[in-house]
Amino acid sequence: MNSRGLLTIIILFPVLVLAQIPDVKIPSTVEKYFQMCRTGPDLVSVEVVNHHQSGRTLKIKIIARRNQSGKDLAFAFAAAAAVANMADRPFELLWVEMDVNFKGSETTLALAPANCTIDALIFGNCETEKWWQDCLQFP
Repeated sequence: MNSRGLLTIIILFPVLVLAQIPDVKIPSTVEKYFQMCRTGPDLVSVEVVNHHQSGRTLKIKIIARRNQSGKDLAFAFAAAAAVANMADRPFELLWVEMDVNFKGSETTLALAPANCTIDALIFGNCETEKWWQDCLQFP
């Protein structure tokens, strides 16, 4: 093998290893995304669930800022989509439960199909507003 081929393998090896995140590492990987954005929402919990109706689901719970709740919700979905895109097994649904740190505020539950969210927020194949209308659901 020539040095160019070896260099290519050395460069691509970490990408191939990182591209497959097992379930036990998913919560810590999501936490890292939240830690990178100091002005984002507070992460409360992350879990992988095999839901009987929705299938494999990545659930995230956050505490959003009162004036930035829409941006905080979008950030949580972007973090979930990034991790779901690298998971070793595909997700069917991304689930974000959002509390706002304000008296009298209710919990907001938002769901989005993983494929639609990854396609929009990670690959940029549609505008965020279109994703918000077509994929995001508030049951």
